[in-house]
Amino acid sequence: MWDWKLIFEDGEIISYCDFDKVIDTEGGEDDIFASMECYRQIPPRFAVWASLAFKKKEAIKKYIEQRKGAGLPVKGYQRFRYALCLIEMDAMKKRYRVIPATDYDATDNELGESSILTDKNAPLVEGLKTEWTSINSRTTHGMIPVIFKRLAVR
Repeated sequence: MWDWKLIFEDGEIISYCDFDKVIDTEGGEDDIFASMECYRQIPPRFAVWASLAFKKKEAIKKYIEQRKGAGLPVKGYQRFRYALCLIEMDAMKKRYRVIPATDYDATDNELGESSILTDKNAPLVEGLKTEWTSINSRTTHGMIPVIFKRLAVR
């Protein structure tokens, strides 16, 4: 069960995170990953699940066109509501990357594998990167430092 909390909103997007599902992305020697249920300190390298939704219908239309152009399925995408993404952060190096996972409609039906951040020439959301990038960069989307401060800076 998800426990979504509003983390960021501007004129373009709205994003929610589930802070109960923060995970240790490095794991231990036994490949066991720490989670919030363990009541441990946030590890130096962690990830949090986030939902990312467009606030404007034009952005959804652009996403559908982008998927068509890439030869990806678009069936049901006129009902697109949000993309589920894993945001991985390295607190020691102060960097992040976003891993898009799955797209959903307004009734939480899965539409397909997300490609929301794949077009580097015409990104749908400026400042969200799939490669490791500095959290403190002037071009980093405002949502990233908010998540970082909420989890890593205590």
